[in-house]
Amino acid sequence: MGLIVLLASGSSSLGADDGSDVSTLAVSGTGEATADADIVTIVLGVQTRDESAAAAVAENGRMMVDAIEALKAAGVPEEEIKTSRFSISPTRDWIDGRLSDKVVFEVNNQITFTLDLADEMDIGAFLDAAVGAGANTVESVTFALQDPKPVQEEALVEAVVDAMGKAGVISQAAGVSLGRVLSISEGGYSPIPMAESRAYLAADASAMTPIVPGDVMVTATVTITYEIQSEVVTPP
Repeated sequence: MGLIVLLASGSSSLGADDGSDVSTLAVSGTGEATADADIVTIVLGVQTRDESAAAAVAENGRMMVDAIEALKAAGVPEEEIKTSRFSISPTRDWIDGRLSDKVVFEVNNQITFTLDLADEMDIGAFLDAAVGAGANTVESVTFALQDPKPVQEEALVEAVVDAMGKAGVISQAAGVSLGRVLSISEGGYSPIPMAESRAYLAADASAMTPIVPGDVMVTATVTITYEIQSEVVTPP
C-alpha cells in the first residue's frame, strides 16, 4: 500500500509531475547557519506629555533636535538618521482605579539609524549621547548582516540534507523504497539573533552603557517530494 502525503506549496519549486497516479512521500527539512553580525540598527526616540498638544509637540521637537545633534557629534552620519515614527495621541491616566477626566497629549517621535560594526564604533556611546541630550526611549537595538546570502545558502544546504535524511528513515520504517524526486520546494529564510543584544543602563551618569553584539542565525526550510517506487521487504 502506497503512502500518500499532500505537499504544501512553497515560495519557489523545482521538479515535474507526469500526471500519473503515483504514491508519494513529502518530507520537510530545516537547516541553520550562523555568522557574526556586521551591522546594528538602533531605534530610539523622545516621548513628551502635556495638556496642550502644541506644547507637547514643541518640547518634543526641541529634545529630538538636541538628540540628533548629539548623535551627529558622536559620529553617526547625518544621512543614516531617519524618522521612523511620529504620533500625537490624547490620553487619560488611571488614578485610584478610575480614568481621569483630564486629557493629556502624548507625542512620540522615533528615529532609526544603522551603523557598520566593522568601523568598531562604541554603540553604547551613541546611546549615552542621545539620552544625555534628551532621548528618553530606546525601542530596539538589532544586529543583522549586510549580505546574508552566503549564510542563507549554507542554511539551505543543511535543510536539503536534513530532508533527505528524514526521507531515508521514513521510507525504511514504512517498508518502501524511494524513487525519483518529483519536486523540491523552498520554504524561505528566517534570520534569528542567537542571543538578544544586551544594553545595560549605567549605574550613574558618568558611566558608559555597554552593548554586547550578538551573532545572527539564519534558518531555512525545504520540502522534497519523492515518488514511492516499490515496496521492499522489511526484516522480521
